[in-house]
Amino acid sequence: MNTHDLELFVAVAKLGSFSKAAESFDTRRALVSRRIGELESQLGTPLFVRTTRAMSLTPSGEQFLEQIEPILNQLHNATHAIKNRTEVQGKLRIGLLPFADRLLAEQIADFSFVYPKVQLDVFTLGSGYRDITRLGLDFALEVGQLDDSSFIAKKLISFTQKLYASPAYLKRNPPINSIDDLAEHRLLGLRLGTGIVEPQWQFSTAKTDVKYKITSDFGSLYNFCLAGAGVALLPYGIVSNDLKTGQLVNILPELETEVTDVYLVYASRKHMTSSAKLFIDHIQQALMDLQRLNEIAKKKEC
Repeated sequence: MNTHDLELFVAVAKLGSFSKAAESFDTRRALVSRRIGELESQLGTPLFVRTTRAMSLTPSGEQFLEQIEPILNQLHNATHAIKNRTEVQGKLRIGLLPFADRLLAEQIADFSFVYPKVQLDVFTLGSGYRDITRLGLDFALEVGQLDDSSFIAKKLISFTQKLYASPAYLKRNPPINSIDDLAEHRLLGLRLGTGIVEPQWQFSTAKTDVKYKITSDFGSLYNFCLAGAGVALLPYGIVSNDLKTGQLVNILPELETEVTDVYLVYASRKHMTSSAKLFIDHIQQALMDLQRLNEIAKKKEC
């Protein structure tokens, strides 16, 4: 078993076919198929379910991907770091969405350790990517499509939202068995940086008008929900640890919003520093890993 075979396995798992994986490695499909077959023989278990229309991971394949991908990422990061850490230096000005620091603290800390000569100046944005010019940022994170073509947007990840409340709140209030029951409850609403508050909660299969007891920014919304103030619509990635510890409960788990995309936004590729390019690569991989782990965790909960 060698790292190249493991990289081929990850590529097939992510791209969904031998042909696409072969393209990404500039090699032949037959070679990829043979190497994956040999890997399966070494492990003594099939990693993929092969059909004429599609290819998917077996349970063993999902477990193997979950364990091996972080190891490969660490190996690549270590190699990359040794080659670049003595060269990369400078200052980065980064704009994060409210509460994004909670998700990315570990990844940002890791970047600062790998590249000790790079100074990070981190801002929490109130007006999203529009603050890039005003604050002189190298780049910013933004949710949803941009309405300004003068900026460049690179999609990082996608997320959905569900309804959550604390056990203490649920104990003090009537049970919630359907979306109609929400009308009798204290609902917590998100107030965007623009001041807009959405008048409806829209899910993939239903929608409901909402009257909020409390409206706030994203960070306060989470804290109010955790403290038992009411029911809030939040991304899974924000509440995953609280679900594990029992501090929050998923209400009406069949309800889930449509997908929202997260973009990395910057003004120009031409004038981007080497440290900015490295941070983009680092954060993109970190967010992909985070999304994958969250998806695995959600499957286990179902």
